[in-house]
Amino acid sequence: MYKREFEGLLKANKAPKSTLLYGACAYQNNVLAQQLLTLLNAGSEEKVMMYFDEYNFSSAKNFLSQSSLFGDRNILIVKTDKTIPTKEIETLVGLCTKNDSSYFIYQYFGEDKKATPLTKLFDKQNEGAFVRLFKAEFNEAIQLLHNHAHAIGLSIDRYALQHLYMIHTEDLSLCVNECEKLLVLNREIGINDINTLVYGLGSVSMDHFITKLLEKKDIKEEFERLVEGDGVEEIRIINAIQAHVTQLFLFHAYIKLNGAFDAKAILGYPLPPQLAAQRSQHSIKIDLATYHKLSNLLIDAEYRLKKMGNVEKTSYLLSRLIKLQSSL
Repeated sequence: MYKREFEGLLKANKAPKSTLLYGACAYQNNVLAQQLLTLLNAGSEEKVMMYFDEYNFSSAKNFLSQSSLFGDRNILIVKTDKTIPTKEIETLVGLCTKNDSSYFIYQYFGEDKKATPLTKLFDKQNEGAFVRLFKAEFNEAIQLLHNHAHAIGLSIDRYALQHLYMIHTEDLSLCVNECEKLLVLNREIGINDINTLVYGLGSVSMDHFITKLLEKKDIKEEFERLVEGDGVEEIRIINAIQAHVTQLFLFHAYIKLNGAFDAKAILGYPLPPQLAAQRSQHSIKIDLATYHKLSNLLIDAEYRLKKMGNVEKTSYLLSRLIKLQSSL
């Protein structure tokens, strides 16, 4: 089912006996698991959590098999990037179906395709549910960050949240960690704080890197810092560049049609005035034929990074980016 359907179950105070959470967003996976635990009002003595290699079938089975004379529950949470064998899941789900006091939450952080065959085990017949989580759309992601900031008491304006999200290449988990750190300042956080305190400590702003790339400046040093220092995966760099180029094309098309730019009308959300003006200027410098060429080059690079296992990804990506600059 979709995330919204699952949230509807929780709002209706209906907790599945067995739940599988998987997909592209680890942050939302953890948020939904916590919402389910909150609904169950689970005490620490009622929960057993098994992280990654801690999972043990015999221990999990014994825990869910327990019955209680005092109304306590047996809530098993397994967090792992490995798939549990089908027969073992069948047993654990079956125990929860038969035992009124047992619940199973399986948080899977591996490849989606490996989890898909398991979804049939978490069906309505077994009083189960499964949720595949997709990467949040931009406005949804910012709202999730806003909700988290509000929950922990962090005062931060929307522009700063947008800036933080772009700096961390649209990774919600990294942004949430930064919010926790910024809380110690005990004041409202703005864009300048993000510039100074987040990537001002040595990491590279993805937005700044892409701007240098499209301005045909030397990117080798910052590229190395992104990949080796900040540990950003090659495919995430490609995806960030694709999103940036798409955004520039939208600005270009809007300006051609209307003679001026309006960031909110173009993107569906406002940008800081200085950043919006920069996007406008950069977008017009690229003609339509070049946008087409850049798009094809990036799509091809993404495909090869995903499919060709014998490629040295860092060197390959850098060569593609240099070729991209030669196309400008």
